[in-house]
Amino acid sequence: MKRTISGRWAAALLLGVLELTVPCVYGQAGASSQQTPPAAPPATAQAPAPTPLPNVTEKTVAPRRKWSLGVRVRTTPFKALSLMDDNLILNTSTVNKVVYDFSYNTTTQSSKLGYGPSIEAPLGSHVILTIDAMFQRLKYTKVQDIYWGTNDPTTSADERSHKQATENTQARIFDIPVLLHYGNFKPEGILSHFYVAAGGTARIGSTVRTTNNITESDSTKTNNTNPTKMAKSTVVGATVAVGFRFVDDFNIKVTPEIRYTHWMGMTFGQDSTQSPKNQLEIGIGFSR
Repeated sequence: MKRTISGRWAAALLLGVLELTVPCVYGQAGASSQQTPPAAPPATAQAPAPTPLPNVTEKTVAPRRKWSLGVRVRTTPFKALSLMDDNLILNTSTVNKVVYDFSYNTTTQSSKLGYGPSIEAPLGSHVILTIDAMFQRLKYTKVQDIYWGTNDPTTSADERSHKQATENTQARIFDIPVLLHYGNFKPEGILSHFYVAAGGTARIGSTVRTTNNITESDSTKTNNTNPTKMAKSTVVGATVAVGFRFVDDFNIKVTPEIRYTHWMGMTFGQDSTQSPKNQLEIGIGFSR
């Protein structure tokens, strides 16, 4: 009887353990079979737009000035077309029944070289304005001989009275041409450098210095420094020119040119001392 009761308690105890154990095992199996959904991937941050790099190949070029300053050099190779020419004048005059023979002989020693500053300014794609200030030294010697009285034709000597005056004069000459140059006839070739020019030139004479040496008919000698009077201290002329204009990579301009000027007056105009009314010059300019 006692064994039966003990068997029953043992069976009941085993059944209770099974009831507690089976649900726990089932729950763990169910939990392990259930899949956890994957976490959503983090949102990708939008990259900022790239900053454009500066164009390193592009150069900032400073604007060039419109005008150019330089220097011009010229030469007047022909005396007849320069500041002063050689000249000889013979003249006869009668005063109180006395015949006077006059001889005036002027010889120039003027410099053939002139120089000065130059400025140019473009007025368009084809037109350039230039203004120069050319300096050149003028110098001459004039010998004046005066004969009067009676000459014995049977002798080789001249028995007439004779007076001689030698004048040595020098002065400064400033020419100021204002010209309009028209060029750039073609985009390429020699005509792209060729130009023609026209305008006016003002000539100013100054600082006249003179030394006069006089020998009288009785051989006495005197001298003075009375300056020779100019016919006109300022004269104007019309100028035309042709030339070429070359510009290199450094913006240096080279302008060989030939100019012709017709003067409306004379700086010196007495006896044989006559300033030519026409002038021809060959020059070259450098500017930047």
